Amino acid sequence: MSAPWCLKFVLPLTACFALSCYSSLSRADSPDYPNRAVKLTVPYPPGGGTDITARAMAQQLNVIMKQSVVIENRPGATGMIGAASVVKSPADGYTILYGAASEMAFNASLFKKMMYNPATDFEPVSLIATFPLILVVPASSSATLESLMKRATEQPGTVTYGSIGAGSPQHLAGELLASGARTSLVHVPYKGSGPLVQDTMGGVVDIGISSLPPAINLIKAGKLRALAVTSATRVPSLPDVPTMQELGYQGYEFNTWVGAAVPIGTPQDIILKINQSLRTALASDEIKKIFLDQGAEPVGSTPAFFKTFIQSEIAKSAEIVSKAKISLE
Repeated sequence: MSAPWCLKFVLPLTACFALSCYSSLSRADSPDYPNRAVKLTVPYPPGGGTDITARAMAQQLNVIMKQSVVIENRPGATGMIGAASVVKSPADGYTILYGAASEMAFNASLFKKMMYNPATDFEPVSLIATFPLILVVPASSSATLESLMKRATEQPGTVTYGSIGAGSPQHLAGELLASGARTSLVHVPYKGSGPLVQDTMGGVVDIGISSLPPAINLIKAGKLRALAVTSATRVPSLPDVPTMQELGYQGYEFNTWVGAAVPIGTPQDIILKINQSLRTALASDEIKKIFLDQGAEPVGSTPAFFKTFIQSEIAKSAEIVSKAKISLE
């Protein structure tokens, strides 16, 4: 809470001077940042939703930051390997986590032991985008969500769904589906969206639960068929695909997101420079079109908002995990 209006003018002169000096020093900590290449660490393989949006952002940031912005893919352990590498990096703004909900929030409720603490080991920079998930089947399949859930009930253990990993948002969305249908499904975890959609096209799993970016072009090309989106409303880029709620799953809404963070201890002036660069990129017509075409909603936020958002997502995921009784080592 800010100080009352009257108190703002009665601070001792020495305190005002100290605050002024601190502010000036803070702004001058890294006046030449960035003066070399900046790395965006994507904790997933190439081709997934996080990777696709990261590459679009990197192209814009190259111009905005006047430095090379490179992508480093470090997949594994539901995003935790890449995220942990950022935690261990120098807190100088040259290594930025371009992460997703799992490693930045959900995993805190899923794993008893982690290589880092998502709530305390990062400085949140900005929420970048949100997007729903989508349930897809092979284009050759005539199955509906209703028929698949009926088979799962009548023949337990015969209906499979794929996600990008144990504990991922896609996994949680699948367990919410099973709970809503009052049945059980067999979870098949993959190491990213690329392998997931490939195996879904090939019929290796009955249902693929994917983020929109890696699936949307395959849907439009007739290689995958969409059953439903997990958002409360239909996605403009796929207007014919119903929501889960429209298919009878009342109250079903599950969106995932991507955001940027840096190691704890990164100077505030650098965090604000990165934040401004990200928000400038997100405001560009080019980025807006790319994101919206992929079914993602560009956001851009203050570091403070993103910190609060992450805390709320950690709490929300804890409730989902508890209800679904998901336990991971």
